[in-house]
Amino acid sequence: MRASDQRSSTPEHSACAPRVAWYSRMSADDARQRFYDATRRHLLAPLPGGIEVRAATPDEWSHHTDAWWNAEARGPIDLGPAYSDEMRAGLADLDACLAPGLRHHVVLWNGDEPIGSYHGEQEPWGRYYMVNTILAPAWRSRGLYRAMLGNVERAVAAAGFREMYSRHRADNNAVIVPKLKAGWLISAFEVTLKYGLLVHLKKYLVDELVRLHGYRVDGGDAPALRAAGLRVP
Repeated sequence: MRASDQRSSTPEHSACAPRVAWYSRMSADDARQRFYDATRRHLLAPLPGGIEVRAATPDEWSHHTDAWWNAEARGPIDLGPAYSDEMRAGLADLDACLAPGLRHHVVLWNGDEPIGSYHGEQEPWGRYYMVNTILAPAWRSRGLYRAMLGNVERAVAAAGFREMYSRHRADNNAVIVPKLKAGWLISAFEVTLKYGLLVHLKKYLVDELVRLHGYRVDGGDAPALRAAGLRVP
């Protein structure tokens, strides 16, 4: 199962921009600490059956995740051959300009056996991207993904994010169905070169945003939205 969703007790450290908005009540250090606290309290909580969730470095995460992904029957198309060496170098330079936000890299363990992993990261405007979740084949269909999803949602909400999103192959029902049952909403479809047809899912962590999503779909909940101060037609 793949959702295209450090061994220390905290997630990897990354810099936050200094507080600039007049309405901000927290400093960057405060926000980072809240993220770490929420991670320890929720994301690193054990899963059913005594499965441990341990923070990992990006390299440790990739070591385990790449092995599981390479064993999948349908891997992504490698776009590398489409680029010249000069183009690849230029893309690497551009990527180096991106300052990383707060991120999660964790590995799931059954005793000394790694059985799955998860990666998620901060995006602007209070949005959190569930990038990838994968379980070793022998550990699928045991309820671990659903349990992990709940822990991720609680950690993200406690950290102060307002919205979560993820992208999945359109036929990946093992991930899409549990998310829809957990209140996630279909927001878009995308044809990608690397993975093919993807469905975008979102979960809003603010009630008014959930109502606004419904309003954009069918025009409902307009009175409640106006009562909340949102200027809808």
